[in-house]
Amino acid sequence: MLTKKQKELYDFLDHYIKSNQISPSFEEMKKAVNLKSKSGIHRLITNLEQRGFIKRLKHRARAMEIVEKSSSIKD
Repeated sequence: MLTKKQKELYDFLDHYIKSNQISPSFEEMKKAVNLKSKSGIHRLITNLEQRGFIKRLKHRARAMEIVEKSSSIKD
């Protein structure tokens, strides 16, 4: 199960990547989930990646992909 902020970020990433074909910037993610620091976003991304919901692509800026479908995420 994801925390509220993790779910918010996951949903934002899913929608943004589908709409724009690129990952959002840390600033855009920060605003979307109403956090004040980029380090908070980094922690959320790391947790989502460790749990297998997203995959960061190495050696590419702003490169993430959604691994899990949101229907498998419990609120």
